[in-house]
Amino acid sequence: MKPKLLLILLVVCAVSCTKHDERAYVDLNIGYEVNGEALATDTLCYTNEAGNPFLITEIQWFLSNVQLLNQEGEWHTMLQREAIDSVAELTEHIFYIDTDIPESQVLHGKKIPVGHYTALRFTFGLDETDNETGLYNDPPESDMFWPDMLGGGYHYMKLNGKFAGGDGRLKPLAVHLGIGQNENLTQFYQNYFIVELPINFNVKANTENHLDLTMVIDNWFRNPNTIDFNELGSGIMQNQTAQRLFNGNGKDVFKIGKPTENKNDMDKEKKEQLAEKLRNVMRKGAPQPHFWSWENTKKRIQRIQDLI
Repeated sequence: MKPKLLLILLVVCAVSCTKHDERAYVDLNIGYEVNGEALATDTLCYTNEAGNPFLITEIQWFLSNVQLLNQEGEWHTMLQREAIDSVAELTEHIFYIDTDIPESQVLHGKKIPVGHYTALRFTFGLDETDNETGLYNDPPESDMFWPDMLGGGYHYMKLNGKFAGGDGRLKPLAVHLGIGQNENLTQFYQNYFIVELPINFNVKANTENHLDLTMVIDNWFRNPNTIDFNELGSGIMQNQTAQRLFNGNGKDVFKIGKPTENKNDMDKEKKEQLAEKLRNVMRKGAPQPHFWSWENTKKRIQRIQDLI
């Protein structure tokens, strides 16, 4: 082979190999949406499909086995960029996300090959391989423990808040998802699920690559199962029937893109319907005539503070 031709082939091969091996960081931004609006916590401004007014105080959850599919048909796993645990090799594919911890809302991944990606896939919660008691020793992850008698391991999610019952009182809203069990606690059931979403995403070298993932919270409470908080508002950790209802609803809870930000886009009729529901709740909870003595007022204020 002529020296000049050999040199050209070597240069082409070097350039091709360099391009194939080029890698870049990817971040996954987490957002939340309720009733077509970006989530506002600690505010009684939402209503679910069953007509229950509610508020969200916090959401704590695990997202694991995050993978991106490139146009060559190869799945690349998104791993934590920095080790944050003594057993990082066991947990680097698991992300803990908490609305009270702003930095947890951006998942920083290690480098993956540059190129065009067409799908995002992940596990909501933890699968049976990962979900073992003692995996985490330190909070906040360790605070997600699921009692051993109920199957052990960790919650998939704690969605906490309050809802207005028919009597006008605020009641706890605790959607705690995890391993299910039968009545005798002799058999356990896995309730995690896998989500796969189409994307049109280019990972470029020497740039910040960001992909947005939004949890549509109100979809937890509808389609195909309408959730009435008066029936399933709290205490569902030992209710496998309820766990499966939420599992079924979870398939369309996630979407690619940022949450809706313009709160003025809500339909006027929908706003008025929500306002009327809240007025009805307040009427039912209103005091009776001759209630307003100073002593009763102080008691009423204390009861409201206790509820909040």
